[in-house]
Amino acid sequence: MKVLLIDDNPFDRELVKHKMEQVWPDIQWKEVTNQQAFSAIMKQPDFDFVLTDYQLKWTTGIDVLKFIIKCCPDLPVFMVTDTGSEELAVEAMKLGLSDYVLKTHLSRLPLAIEDFFQRRQLKNEHEVLQKQIQQAQKMESLGLLVSGLAHDFNNLLAGMMGYAQQGIKHSSANPELAEYFQHIFTRAEQGARMTRQLLTFARGSHLEPMRIQMNTLIAQTLEFVGTLLGPTIKIEFNPDATIADLYADPTQLEQMLVNLCINARDAMPHGGTLRVETHTFQLHKGKQDARFTAQPGPYVQITITDTGEGMSPEVLARLFEPFFTTKDVGRGTGLGLSVVYGIIQQHHGFIEVTSQPGKGTCFALYFPVAEQVSLEETTLNERAASEKVTPSVKTPGKVTILVVEDDPDVQQVICEVLREEGYTILLASDGEEGLQLFQEHIATIRLVIADIMMPKMQGKEFQQQIRRRQPETKVLVMSGYQQIQLQQKDLLDPNSDFLQKPFDLDILLEKVHTLININN
Repeated sequence: MKVLLIDDNPFDRELVKHKMEQVWPDIQWKEVTNQQAFSAIMKQPDFDFVLTDYQLKWTTGIDVLKFIIKCCPDLPVFMVTDTGSEELAVEAMKLGLSDYVLKTHLSRLPLAIEDFFQRRQLKNEHEVLQKQIQQAQKMESLGLLVSGLAHDFNNLLAGMMGYAQQGIKHSSANPELAEYFQHIFTRAEQGARMTRQLLTFARGSHLEPMRIQMNTLIAQTLEFVGTLLGPTIKIEFNPDATIADLYADPTQLEQMLVNLCINARDAMPHGGTLRVETHTFQLHKGKQDARFTAQPGPYVQITITDTGEGMSPEVLARLFEPFFTTKDVGRGTGLGLSVVYGIIQQHHGFIEVTSQPGKGTCFALYFPVAEQVSLEETTLNERAASEKVTPSVKTPGKVTILVVEDDPDVQQVICEVLREEGYTILLASDGEEGLQLFQEHIATIRLVIADIMMPKMQGKEFQQQIRRRQPETKVLVMSGYQQIQLQQKDLLDPNSDFLQKPFDLDILLEKVHTLININN
């Protein structure tokens, strides 16, 4: 501890030093007794705080305080005097004095100093927590916005992909035209992949967890990613053999690692070193820092460090925002790190990033170990039902299907492909109309296909109204939202089947055939 002591009375200086050294015996003192020495030492202030008398031969403690506040506003100043008054103390505290102690009560001085630094620490921690809360709220708002955008894009893409597939099917006599439709379908599929990335950021994607050994998964991923990084990037992997297993989705963790490695490669255009390490980390209860939202307990820490260009504080502050990128146009979508953020959050972990321009970047990832993990019920038990369809035999003869969909493009392409398969279609554009048609044709309708977000009657209410009228009716729900999001919002009847938009028309037909053939 380094302390500047300003007092022109040598006896008083010794008293102050003696009292302070009873608490902090290793204090390094710098003493000032005149204006010239004070001016000289303040050119390069190298001390933790200042103790100053009020009545000095060459100035006053108030003038000392004003000078220090002007040149070093964060430097604490304590006034120690025997010639002051309450009015003086109030004036000094208003100016920014840290505390005021009379020389007749020197025993209070160490307590006043300790109290000040404790209050400062609490204030700093409070400010850090406030910033973290604001950042968390910002990311949560972004997640909600992104989720809504992804839903709308999925509805658009469902129509595009459906029309493109129908175009391919009906243009077999014109290969050039079929090729155009194929290009449309391919580009729409790329858009669908982007929306899936957005939903990963918004924590709206499903997980398929299992018990995994992280060192093995990292080694396998680095073996694959080595060819992507190129010969100028040296990879170092330092695993800790004692780390515990994780209960996580290996596919998503692989995607996370690949995204971070590619990000590191782009930060090292002229080559460098990519170092990956694993460690055991214990997050203690009451730890208040960047990890304040995580649960205490044992974690597996994964650090990914590069020797690249580094990042400025301004870039760090926006690092995980969707579509934020510092790369040139056409070189990146700005979704890679957003996906990493979503994957870590969905696994109830946390991430810390340290970086300086020209000194590289370190991503530290923390995942709760398998023994103490507690993930959301529907999240980790979710299976991609929309992507796994059991082949079934096509039902012969006419079957009536009620389609309830408010998007005209999706509506038309679904009805067209189902009619081509020989089904009789009843069509409604909102929930109330759909319920009325169902009531009128309840004896013949074998399947209801309905969007989850419809005008007038939405989600679970429509499904439940169908069940009340005919419990045995099969219901296939479609949505641009993912299944886990609908379950979290309690919009999906557990007895309904689900199809994620956008979808391949062949998958739609397989779903329809399967549901109609159940109990047939």
